[in-house]
Amino acid sequence: MKITGRSRRPLTRPTRSGYSLMLVLLAMLTASTNYGNNMAYIITFLIFSLLLVSLVYTRRNLKGIIIENIKPQPAFAGEQVKFSLEVKNPLSGGRYGIYLAGPQARSAAELFGPFTVDPFSSASAEITLPAHKRGRFTLSQVIVLTVYPLGLFRVLYPVTVAKTYLVYPQPLGILPWPLANIEGDGYIGSSARGGDDFVGTRPYRPGESQHHIDWKVVARGGPLSIKEFTGGGVKELWFNWDQLSGLGTETRLSQLTRWVLEADEQGVEFGLKLLDSQIDVGSGSAHTLKCLNSLALFEYHVEE
Repeated sequence: MKITGRSRRPLTRPTRSGYSLMLVLLAMLTASTNYGNNMAYIITFLIFSLLLVSLVYTRRNLKGIIIENIKPQPAFAGEQVKFSLEVKNPLSGGRYGIYLAGPQARSAAELFGPFTVDPFSSASAEITLPAHKRGRFTLSQVIVLTVYPLGLFRVLYPVTVAKTYLVYPQPLGILPWPLANIEGDGYIGSSARGGDDFVGTRPYRPGESQHHIDWKVVARGGPLSIKEFTGGGVKELWFNWDQLSGLGTETRLSQLTRWVLEADEQGVEFGLKLLDSQIDVGSGSAHTLKCLNSLALFEYHVEE
């Protein structure tokens, strides 16, 4: 999805160097008046003209800047949320010494840049925001900043973007996985134990774990197939809210998040049961993302 932000009116402030130069100019003007020195007047107004020209060029340096294609990266509570984006310059003049920051930036260390955007082109950039807790949040603005060309003025554009993103619970916990549940008659998923009987193969379905692919068939040039077993019942691995009784809400969510990530890393099929939702047994990146989204938004209306 393409997200475009356009700048509002720029905010212009002198930098520390700019304030210092103004004080020097005031002192020079006072001395020129007291002594009636024409050369001092000329130098004073020449430097003042340079100050005004710097102000004009600094403000023009951000003219027309557009923020596009904002994409948040996955993040967990306690980390930094990274946003990749494009800075577009639709005008004929280059844009130099550009910095970007999130709306809560408080120091130079939180700025991205400096970088240049050539005429009629775009540049890739990124910003980061602190992720203090899980849930759904909105990036309301991207701050575009410049002090080009002389560093005497700071021009700041707050660009409205309104990009929604999720922060997942912090993956913490030391508890082992719960035992697989046994239901019905047949084998499902990669959580089956030894003792099951091989009964044949079936076609591979996209998103399934590759742990039970019949690689011998594949090596002979055959299609991807999944081995099926019977004998012990359906052994399904469930990560259940009720399995963590006695723990607080955020502690439970952190433990479940860790289990989900571990299962995804190992290619294990699993399901997730919360108080208000259930996600059936599955595997793959789409399944894991669905589980993480559910954990991030668990009773989030209560948290806000």
